[in-house]
Amino acid sequence: MKSITVTIAAAVAALAASPALAESWHIVSRSSATVFMLDVDSIAEAGDARTATLARVPASGPADDLSYSAGEINIRCAANQSKPGVEVIYGPDGAEQERIDDGYDFDAIARNSLDSYVKDMICENQRSASVYPSIRAFIEAGRPRAD
Repeated sequence: MKSITVTIAAAVAALAASPALAESWHIVSRSSATVFMLDVDSIAEAGDARTATLARVPASGPADDLSYSAGEINIRCAANQSKPGVEVIYGPDGAEQERIDDGYDFDAIARNSLDSYVKDMICENQRSASVYPSIRAFIEAGRPRAD
């Protein structure tokens, strides 16, 4: 019984010592109301599509209001198609409030659209100059306009 306890304790210690999943949030685009950010560390490939997490963050607001939404975006690079995945809405305290999955199909990406800019980042490895380790860090930094 002692060896099981030691093994479980060692597994828990190893898990606690492992680094947290990295995030690298790059600004894709911004409007007067919303900043669109992509976590390039979330980019993954599955079959003919690449997926990543895209956040929509209010462009202004108090540093203690952590409201934003983040969802999966799927891009077929060669086919020039995209589709949204599950969207998660976070409240002012940063806690998850709602999950939405509308089950969209892939659709053509229009030139100069948000999805075309996301495609450039996912498929062509383009990156923005401003990088944040989390959405919270971006919000707490005052939602800077410099990029």
